[in-house]
Amino acid sequence: MKFAINENTIFQCHLSEFIDVCGVANFKAVEISYAKLKEELKFVSPSDLRKKLKKYDMKVLSINAFEDVFLVPQEGAFVLEKEAHLLAELCRAIESPAIVAPSSRWYQIYGNLPSKDRITKTYQERITFLKNIFCSYDLELMFEPIEFPEFVVGDTDWINTILDAPNLHNIPIVPDIHNLMPNGEGPEQLGKFNNPIGIFHIDDTLDLRDEDIHVAKSRCFPGDGISNAVKWIKAAEKVGYKGYYSLELFDDTVYAMSPLAAAKLCRQKLDIFEKLVEKL
Repeated sequence: MKFAINENTIFQCHLSEFIDVCGVANFKAVEISYAKLKEELKFVSPSDLRKKLKKYDMKVLSINAFEDVFLVPQEGAFVLEKEAHLLAELCRAIESPAIVAPSSRWYQIYGNLPSKDRITKTYQERITFLKNIFCSYDLELMFEPIEFPEFVVGDTDWINTILDAPNLHNIPIVPDIHNLMPNGEGPEQLGKFNNPIGIFHIDDTLDLRDEDIHVAKSRCFPGDGISNAVKWIKAAEKVGYKGYYSLELFDDTVYAMSPLAAAKLCRQKLDIFEKLVEKL
């Protein structure tokens, strides 16, 4: 298996240190936080970051994530456009090939939830809008669907409907085990997606009551929870996925560790998980 690690998993340090500790822990691929990248490039040159990545023979899979792009009112779309160009320039600076845009959470401040048709149309319009911008920079846009009560998009049929639009049939999907598990469709849903898988986010879900499950804080290492992460990997392999499996946690215990200890723990847990996958 080809493993990567998302910067959200080790968020307690600057980007340069994140790269260092991941390199020492023998990760060869990372997903970098948009927020951390913006912060880092105020003080560290892009060439220095590229040299650091090269030192560890490490590639950047994506900038993760360009969030809440589907909630910006149409009157404020010029802000979204400006930010998209900034993000594209940051990607170019560190040679990241892709950007991940997750489906947006709906907050009460925005008023009543729009109709499903309106949401679908908005997503189609915004994905097309961003794709056109990023294509001009030779960057790939990936869509990460999320299913939780406070979120908008998650079930397979709706994901396929959103991406069943002109020029969107090749937009890669970023499945996340913890995000998709609550919709009840199981690992088999990976075979129902009409679009290809771009990057696979791996994690697991703590054994909690449904009402206590949180989109971030209820995650655990793959193989340690109730999602049956091994079956998700097998389902991905069955549909021909040969890409990276990127660990994404938001674990306070991991955050409390030194960055190097956290990176080594993540590597160790992934190696153990790989052995579980190989047994089946």
